[in-house]
Amino acid sequence: MNYERLFSLYHMGNIALKNRFVMAPMTRSRSTQPGDIPNELMATYYSQRAAAGLIITEATQVSLQGMGYAKTPGIYSKDQVEGWKPITDAVHAAPGTIGLTG
Repeated sequence: MNYERLFSLYHMGNIALKNRFVMAPMTRSRSTQPGDIPNELMATYYSQRAAAGLIITEATQVSLQGMGYAKTPGIYSKDQVEGWKPITDAVHAAPGTIGLTG
């Protein structure tokens, strides 16, 4: 069986992915408390996986009422948004592509 296409460039709309592998979202419950703030451990985790064509983040709270599990990161406060910046920067530097799921 030929797997060459799995490793080839793929365009998803205007986003170019270096291959056709997608890292599925996995809840890890590693955000900093209090505040459910993304952190350096998460930046390391996601940047180590940047070889995937696309990384889909763990479930992320879009509001305080949207918490499904304890210690999951949020993206509804200024501190949380700031916490995501080192993560996206690390993945992009790898280079990789990352998308958030709520």
